[in-house]
Amino acid sequence: MAEILVVEDDESLNKLICKALKIEKYKVKGVKTISDTLEAIRESDYDLVILDIMLPDGNGMEIMEKLLERSTVIVISAHGDINVAVKAVQMGAFNFMPKPFELASLITEVGRALESRELRRENISLKLPTKLVGESPAMRKLRDVIKTVSSRNVTVLVEGESGTGKELVARSIWELSDRSKDPFIAVNCGAIPLELFESELFGYEKGAFTGASKSKPGKFELANKGVLFLDEIGDLPKSVQVKLLRVLETSEIERLGGVKSNHVDVRVISATNKGLEEEVEKGNFREDLYYRINVVKIEVPPLRERIEDIPILVDHFSRIFANQMGVKFKFFTEKAVEALKEYPFPGNVRELQNVVRSAMVFSKSDKVDLDALPPKIVGAKKNHVQIPIGVKLEDAERMLITATLEHFGGNKTQTAKTLGIGLSTLHNKLNQWREEGAKKD
Repeated sequence: MAEILVVEDDESLNKLICKALKIEKYKVKGVKTISDTLEAIRESDYDLVILDIMLPDGNGMEIMEKLLERSTVIVISAHGDINVAVKAVQMGAFNFMPKPFELASLITEVGRALESRELRRENISLKLPTKLVGESPAMRKLRDVIKTVSSRNVTVLVEGESGTGKELVARSIWELSDRSKDPFIAVNCGAIPLELFESELFGYEKGAFTGASKSKPGKFELANKGVLFLDEIGDLPKSVQVKLLRVLETSEIERLGGVKSNHVDVRVISATNKGLEEEVEKGNFREDLYYRINVVKIEVPPLRERIEDIPILVDHFSRIFANQMGVKFKFFTEKAVEALKEYPFPGNVRELQNVVRSAMVFSKSDKVDLDALPPKIVGAKKNHVQIPIGVKLEDAERMLITATLEHFGGNKTQTAKTLGIGLSTLHNKLNQWREEGAKKD
């Protein structure tokens, strides 16, 4: 069980964070001052420290280096500006969260931080075998492509919706390649503040900025001889895109504040849930970089396009979670599996994984039936659009698009992909209907 120290002088917020973390089964201790923090870390080791900046007896940044010696740190503050965030992360903090924040967002960030810590402990997941589960034609084709691509030292672009397993594909390529004995370094481009991209990717020298008390290698250097996985590369700032392109072309990086270039031998695998071609057309993504990372493109199918894999995945996750929770394996009834197959899973395999875990917790018998599944899944058959005979085609189209958009919680990318239309087409139709509605008003 992970141990977390919450350093927050606001008593109500401190208790709220501690309570939320305890619900997630973490062992938690809350303190309000720097002196209490130092006493707490003398008495016990903490996997993670959630650190407020402005405390009654000083600035939390003063003890940052001491905390980082043994713990992962997430910084929170209502008083700091972006400069505080930059300094905190450059010193080694996992991330910075400005107040006010959603508790759910903090819980997600805590999970990411602890997962990252565990991966580092296990030498970047070298001990964890990847497994692409499924026997559908789409999955068999995907595995064949991975086997072919793994032996070619080319850049790869993995496209797919959130939760489809893009990182799993990247890890599979790495494991099957001749680089598998060297590091696999994953970078979430969507989670790095703009000001930190250059130092995170390329590293920095001592004295490059305030707080840089020692030199630090970037992700490219850490991944030398191995694979660098750039997740959500569509979120990469334009200024960094130029520098990334240069590295890909020259295989040389220059640390922030440095005066010399260092050669790196890195295979880059990128992933995105955005349509990069459309991002290029909009001017958000460099065309030359797009073609440089897109030597080979692999598309990961959404779960709704391979529903025959759902029973296999359910069995796979059930056995994993039974082992993790120390409980007897529970099989899913035929009715439960059929209900899962009826649901479109906008969150894909990740959502199915969470549903299986939840169902095993709430099931009161040695099997999982409909009563243990979320209501949205049990009632999935109701997610149909009724279009009366005689409705004009353009009105039927509007009803279908509106209902699908609502079903996916306003996610236009998933709506467009589900309906088989371009994202720009969807935007045009929505704008047209909005203008027509405005004229009527």
